[in-house]
Amino acid sequence: MLSHDEDRQLRAIQEWFEASDPRLTQMLRDHEAPERRKHRRIGRVAVDVTGGLLFLFGLVAAIASFMVLGILVLGAGACLHLAARR
Repeated sequence: MLSHDEDRQLRAIQEWFEASDPRLTQMLRDHEAPERRKHRRIGRVAVDVTGGLLFLFGLVAAIASFMVLGILVLGAGACLHLAARR
């Protein structure tokens, strides 16, 4: 934990940094770690694969509820992909 004086100095440095280069400050705030990006991409693909398998299982087994569930999961995966594009 920082002391009151250290906290004040850190805030002053932060304010100076934000005033001197606001674009870089915003870029650093919006930055996402590469490994986190990779995990999110793997999660989106897993949702797609799960939806596809549910749909195919429902199609082969002639179970309409699995086909509908697969379509819903695929739709959710499409929304995730669109949201990831920003």
